[in-house]
Amino acid sequence: MEATTVVAPPPQRVCPKCARISYATGPRCPYCTARFSSGRVVTPWMLVGAAVAVLVGVAIMLVIAGRIFEDNLNDRVQDVTKEFDASLDQFQKDVNKELDARLPATGAGTVPAPTTTPFPTETPTASPTIEATPSATATATATTTAEATPTESPHTEIRP
Repeated sequence: MEATTVVAPPPQRVCPKCARISYATGPRCPYCTARFSSGRVVTPWMLVGAAVAVLVGVAIMLVIAGRIFEDNLNDRVQDVTKEFDASLDQFQKDVNKELDARLPATGAGTVPAPTTTPFPTETPTASPTIEATPSATATATATTTAEATPTESPHTEIRP
């Protein structure tokens, strides 16, 4: 048995400077000694640009997600507020219904107005007197005498 090994030929390369095809395996062109380049050169500014683009994209997504979350939260708060207002209205209706049920039937749902009692007043003790003096012209002189005494106001005591 013979041992045959098949070795693949070296790859063809095109020189970027002289545009010749060569089968050289080294890093330089054998004709013009220019470096072979793969064309996939990554420079640092490309990496910085990619990082900035990714960060800007993530920031935009976070802003959009934040607005969507805020809108959903505001909608939920409005729903809860409406439900709470509706429950308060129902509670008020229930309380009014219960109070109406507790009122006596004779009142027909109205509260009677409180009655007021008049305060006693004292009458003056002296009456006016008219004195007449006989004279030629017949003039009458009227004198009124009245004594006013302070009246005491009644105090009512309120007890439970």
